[in-house]
Amino acid sequence: MARKVTFTPRRFLKRIWQLGNFDVSPDGRLLAFAANKGDQWSVYLLDLRTKKDRILLQSEQSVLNPEFSPDGRWIAVQSDFEGDENYNIYLVPVKGAHVQKITATPFDSAFPRWSPDGTKIAFLSNRDGDRDNVFVVDTTGGDPKQLTNVDDIVGEIAWRPDGRSIAFSAGVGFLDYVGLVDLAGHLEKVVAFPDSENAIGGDLGRPEPWSPNGRELAFVSNVHDHLDIGVLDVKTKRVRFIVTNRWDKTMPLWAPDGKRIAFLENHDGNVQLKVVSRDGKGSRAISPAKGSATRALWSPDAKGLFYHHSTFTQPERLMLRKGERSTPLVNSLREPLPKGELADGKLVRYPSVDGRQIPAWLFVPRKERRRNAAVVDPHGGPESQTLNEWDARFQFLVAEGFTILAPNYRGGTGSGRAWRRLSDRDLGGGDIQDIIAGGRWLIQRGHVPADRLGAIGVSYGGYAVAHVLEKAPELWAVGVSIVGYFNWLTATTNERGYLRRYDRQKMGDPAVDADLYRKFSPIYFLEEIRAPVLFTGGAHDPRCPVTEARAMVDEMRKMGKVVDYLEFADEGHWPRKTSNQIRLNERALQWLRQYLPDR
Repeated sequence: MARKVTFTPRRFLKRIWQLGNFDVSPDGRLLAFAANKGDQWSVYLLDLRTKKDRILLQSEQSVLNPEFSPDGRWIAVQSDFEGDENYNIYLVPVKGAHVQKITATPFDSAFPRWSPDGTKIAFLSNRDGDRDNVFVVDTTGGDPKQLTNVDDIVGEIAWRPDGRSIAFSAGVGFLDYVGLVDLAGHLEKVVAFPDSENAIGGDLGRPEPWSPNGRELAFVSNVHDHLDIGVLDVKTKRVRFIVTNRWDKTMPLWAPDGKRIAFLENHDGNVQLKVVSRDGKGSRAISPAKGSATRALWSPDAKGLFYHHSTFTQPERLMLRKGERSTPLVNSLREPLPKGELADGKLVRYPSVDGRQIPAWLFVPRKERRRNAAVVDPHGGPESQTLNEWDARFQFLVAEGFTILAPNYRGGTGSGRAWRRLSDRDLGGGDIQDIIAGGRWLIQRGHVPADRLGAIGVSYGGYAVAHVLEKAPELWAVGVSIVGYFNWLTATTNERGYLRRYDRQKMGDPAVDADLYRKFSPIYFLEEIRAPVLFTGGAHDPRCPVTEARAMVDEMRKMGKVVDYLEFADEGHWPRKTSNQIRLNERALQWLRQYLPDR
């Protein structure tokens, strides 16, 4: 008998706002935030006294990543074309007037950061050989100046308070380091421990690692395996670690009063915002232990912390913690959720083929809603992690009666350096076996009959879906592969430069290691796939080029396989437009229902 489902993509994706980066004006009165409240991302201004907001900048294209100027009169934002991730930077008056475009290239110009005196914007751009480096441009216009010239991709930047230099993180996951570059282009590595990765941030949001006097720089390092919080005396080069434990930590944020440092701490997929004194004493929690905090930011008076928070069953909220009180400032949920159709995730562990215990989140629908079918949903990245945070797809699947297993397979983040390095020269090997083992565990534990198991995934998860379907074809009844890649040799030729560098560091030189690349490329083993597969792609995707999915579909159709394809002509790596997100989720659910019908 068909179940009644009210938690559907069409109904709820329009009623749950999506929230992005935000910033607070220097006087603490206004909050600028990026949000998708309708069909596209825009930037809004919230008056923190009246709690009323208004649109600052709206466009047919997404507008993202606002940052106030030091005088509070302007906001820098970035916007690209239909998700192609080739951003340009714009300056918008807070009072609303003429928008000033300060970069204009077909390349990427992103993550604008105002200089302390407000005369310059630092940003990251790949205009030099598809390598992301640090550039600076005057706010009055003119040609940008390139400050760094490194092959090690630069991913984060933060001005020193005196405005004479910029700290940055460089690397794509192997021997990453923290550098310092001045306005003349003189560069030095300041945090680069052997056999470790180091950064000034390492999470979503805006890094603020500098002490107010500019003498010390906070950073994270996994030199002790797990990411710890360290502080560098820039003059003496003395390093002291102020938070060391068995949990991964990210985003050290120095308070404006110089007395404390906030940071995020990951406890098996629950991410808590914490504060510690500058000498490492008196650590205390700011956000709940359950769920995930992200995008933290100190208030200008150092008396409060802004942050995002969500759980598997609570959509994202922008919070302010002041004293002992937490206040929601922006709630993404516009109407009550149908609680009876949702399910919380339970952290489980299961053995993989080599005996390693794989952590995973298990979602089981209420008994009266169960379809007697399950899906395995591996995360993307691959250096990522399924966290206890809102993901509407999980709940759409649960509402339809599917049991879900979301494995945090080897090579991901949140469990230290040794765990992350297990997939070196083995992407598509042990990690895929971890995912397959998760499917078999579901059957062995009685969560699903042997012929009622599917797989769904996004990005590297989409790649993983195709791979598990051919490595264990007898296990799967259906697959949904969303914006994946399937041929290491072609993907590493056509993808964005930072991903090409990552792939070569992780898997070797394709000219030398072509056999390894083929070994882990699903497109060479299509004859093994038995399950019907839905693929999706974005025409402007710079990460997993749409040619990857098109090639899979073409070859599988020639073989007479059951396959379907959904492509978004106006999107990149993931649909930003709500209307396209609805189409994608509805199509994926329909495909799964078709091949895993009610029983």
